[in-house]
Amino acid sequence: MNREIQFFSYEQCFNYYTKRIATIRQAKIHGETIVAKPVLMVAIIDGIEANVFRNNQFAINDWLEGRYNMLMSQYAKDSQFDDKTTIDKPFWHLETDGFWHLNYQGERLSKGHTPSKAWLKENIDFAYFDESLWILLQNKVWRLKLRDYIIEHKLTDDFWNGKLAAEGVGAIAALLLVA
Repeated sequence: MNREIQFFSYEQCFNYYTKRIATIRQAKIHGETIVAKPVLMVAIIDGIEANVFRNNQFAINDWLEGRYNMLMSQYAKDSQFDDKTTIDKPFWHLETDGFWHLNYQGERLSKGHTPSKAWLKENIDFAYFDESLWILLQNKVWRLKLRDYIIEHKLTDDFWNGKLAAEGVGAIAALLLVA
């Protein structure tokens, strides 16, 4: 369904959240950026598109975990790590970026500790986006535009290609010096 809400600036909302997404905190291991948070966001957008998520409430379930794992296989670099980042980590840590919220049903933990998936399922009723982001995601055109933005700016090979190109230039220069 492509709802249009009167007196809501989709463009301003999109611009605001793309700036927020551009600056999400992503861990680095061995100099490589972990893509778990943007992958989780794309998985949720896909769930909204597939009508799996009809409300601004997201729980770790089989569908979301399966989609997340499929996208992690697609976007995480094989060279990065032996084990792909599991869904519990971005589900928990995305809250620190300010537009993803956790609705607790039980005890709260400090952000210094990453709980297990079992703990999250037991103590978090659901996660949810800011209301304005949820409204944006209800419009198919803007939802797909945001999905494309996340993929282009957070999940594509531009960074890796630039890094490889720089390494390639260095290797060529080294070869020329030897010759």
